Amino acid sequence: MKNEILAEEHCPYCKRHCSLKDPHCGKGKALAEKRKKESKKEKEEKKEENKEPVTVPDTDEWKSIQSEIRLLRLCQNGCRLLPDRKVGKQGGKAVKLYIMAALAEKGCLTQKELKENSGLHFREMEEALQKLEKKGWISRKQDEGKEIKVSLTGKGLESANEHMRDWKRENDSIFSPLTEEEKGSLEYILNKILR
Repeated sequence: MKNEILAEEHCPYCKRHCSLKDPHCGKGKALAEKRKKESKKEKEEKKEENKEPVTVPDTDEWKSIQSEIRLLRLCQNGCRLLPDRKVGKQGGKAVKLYIMAALAEKGCLTQKELKENSGLHFREMEEALQKLEKKGWISRKQDEGKEIKVSLTGKGLESANEHMRDWKRENDSIFSPLTEEEKGSLEYILNKILR
């Protein structure tokens, strides 16, 4: 017991030299509190030293994250804008015009080619083709390979030209600031993301 008492730190301020575990004077209490805080701080520093080092991502990773967030925000804003534009209100007219424009450009396409190039769902495309065929603007014929070929009729070509003029006159396209090359790049990128 005597050795334990001697091993303890004692208050250097008062005559009693009481233990710092239970000091009697004010200076001894302040010293004891200070030493407790120092001891606690040392323990925390040792814990920090034993932790794994923090790896900070390089600037390219930060730039990549910022870029992705900017793109997501742009896509969200674009999706909010599209319904407000005429294109969003055209609905089925836009689908039919797309089909007629593709046929006017290429001459004759299979239904499969039309679907692949347009990004339309099968049902949506089939409904549009039925309406166009009913009006006499397109014809569908099955070839030897069991593929259905779609082409514009004379009446369909006239109608396609008329619809194209109306479309250009009525629609202030959201994509009008883009060049054809930029539109192609955007389409490629969006298809890559959404597939």
